[in-house]
Amino acid sequence: MKINSIKIEKLFDIFDYDISFKKNENILIITGANGFGKTMILNIIFSLFNRKFEFFQKLVFEKITLELDENIQIIISKELDSSGMRIFLRFCEKDSKTNEYKVFQIFDYPNEFKIGQTNPEFQLLQKINRSSPIIDHILTSFSVYLIKEHRLTEEQLFFTQELQESTTVIIQTIAKHAEALIHTISIFSDRALAKTQELDSSYPNRLIKEKNIFSEQEYTEKYNTLKTKQEKLTKFGLYESKQDFPAYSPDDAKALTVYLKDFEMKLGVFDELLENLELFTDILNKRRFTFKSININRIKGFYFTTNQGKELELTQLSSGEQHEVVLLYELIFNVKSNVLVLIDEPEISLHITWQKEFLNDLLKINNINKNQIIIATHAPAIINDRWDLVYNLEQPKK
Repeated sequence: MKINSIKIEKLFDIFDYDISFKKNENILIITGANGFGKTMILNIIFSLFNRKFEFFQKLVFEKITLELDENIQIIISKELDSSGMRIFLRFCEKDSKTNEYKVFQIFDYPNEFKIGQTNPEFQLLQKINRSSPIIDHILTSFSVYLIKEHRLTEEQLFFTQELQESTTVIIQTIAKHAEALIHTISIFSDRALAKTQELDSSYPNRLIKEKNIFSEQEYTEKYNTLKTKQEKLTKFGLYESKQDFPAYSPDDAKALTVYLKDFEMKLGVFDELLENLELFTDILNKRRFTFKSININRIKGFYFTTNQGKELELTQLSSGEQHEVVLLYELIFNVKSNVLVLIDEPEISLHITWQKEFLNDLLKINNINKNQIIIATHAPAIINDRWDLVYNLEQPKK
């Protein structure tokens, strides 16, 4: 399920917007001066699909209409009556005969729910879950990932056993991502080990049953492909032992076929990770960080070295370099396929040439993940030459 458009009436009691994705495009860029609500539009979408309905109590607006594919419309409205300000959440479906949207479920928040023992937000979630599997499907069909403007540090709450109290600690996001990559590599390594054990234990039976035996040409082609993949994995420290490939012999063709097929499956476990690592390192090294390059291994996750081979602390990177690493890591490793991605001000601290390359990099990444993406930005350089993807919040009303 995807968003086709979002219409907002009287945001901050001032602005009316009618924003649509261009046909056959998965990227939308929202621009405008400070105060026009770029970030707020991202927060509206994030709060709705993460079921943070209390957000709309505090937001100043009259009506928000999201049109989705599958002929679904969601309307959030604030309406004043004798009992006070009420928020209505309406779910609508297009009538195939009249081509008009008709409400099939309505919720009144929070007036419909008792304020007291149970949080009205929780009550609304419970009622939505019970009332309609269709609505639950609509909301859960959207996984939304928000990449915030402030992304170099995060606050984490830690409980101190000795003092029996909680304390808030500021952590560096770039270091957190390096640690996360160590964990990711470990997961893939464990999968590869499990696959190896599975194949080795069943090798004799598969050798007996193998019918599709490689010709010398097929063997050579697969050998060359696997050798290249092996070299890439070794470069990233994901494959430590060097595998020897026996020369082809017609007498041994059956055993060699099973041997090569097994090795293909063993290395194939790393395909997703390898694709992500290549994209991540290629983009960053192509950026030509000032006299430094990124490296990958299973002990440190990722780290940087100078042209003279000296390792740098991750926090020794400039703020622009850290922003670039964090942003790319989140897009490549944290965002899953078919997720709605919201990116707030990707241009922060980036050199103008990096800003110009951002959209092309994003398109490369999105060739893998196939996500719908909304970007909020001040920077014309981020847009580059793709003004067809832009909705300007300051555009004159028609």
